[in-house]
Amino acid sequence: MTQSLPKVILDTSVFVAALLSKNSQSSPPQVLDAWRNSKFTLVMSPQLLQELIVILNRQHISLLDIQSLITVIAKTSLFIPGAYETTILDNIDPNDNVFLAAAYEAKANYLVSLDRRHLLPLKYFHGTQILGTGIV
Repeated sequence: MTQSLPKVILDTSVFVAALLSKNSQSSPPQVLDAWRNSKFTLVMSPQLLQELIVILNRQHISLLDIQSLITVIAKTSLFIPGAYETTILDNIDPNDNVFLAAAYEAKANYLVSLDRRHLLPLKYFHGTQILGTGIV
């Protein structure tokens, strides 16, 4: 019997930190390397992909780097419809709700984030463990 790979949601902050990192040995680039090396299955929804593209553009990540990342995401990720919504963080940071909704919809094992103010304090959301990058 083969073990299936853990399903993981990556907060946009992890992608941004990894792409802007000058140290490939720091945690965010290591998380992306683990994904690229098939250590886990990245879960993506239309809302998460849209958020990722908008934020990477806002952070002045090169168009070529964004296109390369989207190509890899398209080829390797588990795409979900993005049919679920949650309002748990509406009064704190409503933009973070898309990560929780995707985690719930995909029955993700983990949500990895750098958001110490809103996401990480939750620790769990409907069975999904919420972790920082240093733990992965």
